[in-house]
Amino acid sequence: MVKSQDIVVLVKLISIEKMIIKFNDLYQDEYNFYYLNDRSYDSQKFFDYQSISLLLSMRGLAESIDISKSETSECIKRLYKIGLLTFRNKKNGERIELSNLNWEVNKRSFFKLVVNSFEFFFKTEPKAIDLGIPTVFSNELLKSHLAYSSPLPFIWPIASYKAISGIAVDPLHKSVPQASMNDQYLYEIFSLIDVFRIGSPREKKIAQNLLEEEFYL
Repeated sequence: MVKSQDIVVLVKLISIEKMIIKFNDLYQDEYNFYYLNDRSYDSQKFFDYQSISLLLSMRGLAESIDISKSETSECIKRLYKIGLLTFRNKKNGERIELSNLNWEVNKRSFFKLVVNSFEFFFKTEPKAIDLGIPTVFSNELLKSHLAYSSPLPFIWPIASYKAISGIAVDPLHKSVPQASMNDQYLYEIFSLIDVFRIGSPREKKIAQNLLEEEFYL
């Protein structure tokens, strides 16, 4: 069965996929991320390349989502086993490597999982007023579609200079707030996911359409 930490890893991998696409679009070379060499980069290109390469290591991926390296590795194995993460031309018993770029997130299946099951398996309820970072209806993608009139936003409790007062909501996994502060894409997606955990049917329908657009389905 999929675990909450698996979802954190999966969304981060989608974020990394987007980084690679942006890198290749920016430097206009179909194979430039994978084949970058010492003779062909400028300083910014090399910095961007190194940033993504670090995330493709198990240690770098784990640190970016505030989950241990061993647990991140187990998440990758589970995601592969249940088909949410696929590897091209992988042989039985072969070690899983992200750095060779032969993997792909099964976004269609993940989308169906979020839409059809998160309100049951990862449901949450509003709690006491606390300090943290905004979630759910504070999502920029939702603001233009929903008018939320409450004076207090929903927040993920976390100690941060970005923290504001709001109604606490348990994040899908304890690492989500910290990981989201370092990755805007993670923040947007997990805020959308929270709509399925706490929102009304109308709100979930809007979030479903937005999530579908984010995944290009």
